[in-house]
Amino acid sequence: MTQRQRILYAAILIGLPWIKERLSDVLKVIGLMEIRSKIEKLIEWTDISLKIAALVNFLVFLQKGVYHSLVERVLGIQPVFPDKQGIRQVSFEFMTRELLWHGFSELLFFVLPLVNFQRVKNYLSRKVLPKDMSSQSTSKRNLTECGICGEWPTNPQEIGCAHVFCYYCIQSNYKADPGYCCPLCGINIPDPSIIQHLKMDINLT
Repeated sequence: MTQRQRILYAAILIGLPWIKERLSDVLKVIGLMEIRSKIEKLIEWTDISLKIAALVNFLVFLQKGVYHSLVERVLGIQPVFPDKQGIRQVSFEFMTRELLWHGFSELLFFVLPLVNFQRVKNYLSRKVLPKDMSSQSTSKRNLTECGICGEWPTNPQEIGCAHVFCYYCIQSNYKADPGYCCPLCGINIPDPSIIQHLKMDINLT
């Protein structure tokens, strides 16, 4: 911008609004109070015309991309880079990393629903946790503790070993993993009919 453009730019953006706000004082100073109504009407029409011109300028700016405001067009001011633009070195590392993570996340979203985590959990527990093969008869402890959740058995079930289970615990694990075994002694469930309600014989003698 030249010095003249800077002065005119400041005068239009700062000076004209200031004069408009203090029109009465300005007219009183210069002695034109008797034609105040005519000047106000002229300013009103000028303001409307400037708004229409600003709208037209904005539409032209959207099409051609130069002169963002009407003042810039009148004064011939165009934004330019302070330094000459050199050749840019485009790096695709960030984009490549984002694409890889995006593809990996989509793969996980597709594969994870296909994995039977309950079956994996049961397999690992059979391989890692020790089995108690010594207890072959039901005891007080076996009857008051679910072999899966460790709580008091709700609707107790048995699978042919010395342990009892909650109905929900044994049924949900067996439906998720048909090869499910007792986590305490390792006995398997060859058929769903093996899962039965716990039966107890009470001797009153």
